[in-house]
Amino acid sequence: MKSLFAFIQAAALIILITALSMVEAIAQQTPIDESRDVAANEKIRIEVMRGDVTITVNNDNRFSVTGLLDEDAEGFDLESARGFTDFRVEMPRRLNGRSNVEGSELAFSVPVNSDIEFTGVNVEVNIDGVQGGSRIHTVNGPIDARNLANFVELDTVNGEITSIDNRGRVSITTVNGEIEERNTVGRLAAQAVNGQISTDSQAEIVALNVVNGEISGRLQGVLELEIETVNGSIELQLPDTRTPRVSGSSVSGAMVLGFDADVDARFTLRNSVGGSIRNGLTDDEPERGGFGPSRRLEFTTGAGEGDVTLTSLSGRLEVRQQ
Repeated sequence: MKSLFAFIQAAALIILITALSMVEAIAQQTPIDESRDVAANEKIRIEVMRGDVTITVNNDNRFSVTGLLDEDAEGFDLESARGFTDFRVEMPRRLNGRSNVEGSELAFSVPVNSDIEFTGVNVEVNIDGVQGGSRIHTVNGPIDARNLANFVELDTVNGEITSIDNRGRVSITTVNGEIEERNTVGRLAAQAVNGQISTDSQAEIVALNVVNGEISGRLQGVLELEIETVNGSIELQLPDTRTPRVSGSSVSGAMVLGFDADVDARFTLRNSVGGSIRNGLTDDEPERGGFGPSRRLEFTTGAGEGDVTLTSLSGRLEVRQQ
């Protein structure tokens, strides 16, 4: 009985210490509430080293920031003049090694047609609605970007990127993370090194690249497609794409593409030193090359208005009807 009572006392003490630590951390964070009148197409640069950041839009031609600064912040710098607004959380050159430090918790409101450039290190970013251009660069942390337009760049090293309903020229890059893309309109370029790209795009011009990961999904109405992988796998459906222009290459990875029954294109599939070629569109069979274990398949559907060329060193190549 005594041991149970001692356990309950210890647990209560731990909970109390944790709660006090959280209250102390919040107390150490400096609140901020600043706003400026800016141009409708203001160029806005934001730098937050760590924490959580939300960026939304307004129709009032105002820049505002509210929330709490990083526990270790030495203040902030806000300058606005001649169509440029710069905001930066001032941090010491050397940070303490505590693991429970609270980062900044900031909410920004910007003009809907402004041009945003964000830079951070250990930070989670949510951005929605900016129409004048968005460039979001972080090292560690997820990025969630929705309803953006014009030039859109989403870039992180270690983190997931979600891109939904963006249009214009959209570029998405991660090294060790996943990319989820939905309903891009315009041009799309997505690249991952050790991650996965999941796409359901309406972009007309698309470039997808993965080194050791996977690419999967649908590219509806795509006109030009470039795909590359080293040791990964690519499996894509291309609905409503009658005359596609596709270029794909791999080292030892697989590329599998699905087309509509009425696809109108010339197809060339080549393996250099091994792998396999499968044709699910016509009865044409691959042939062995003149030297070594190379294989090649060439055929035409319809009048051959489009062009599909897939090459691999030793991977699997397949085209099929979806």
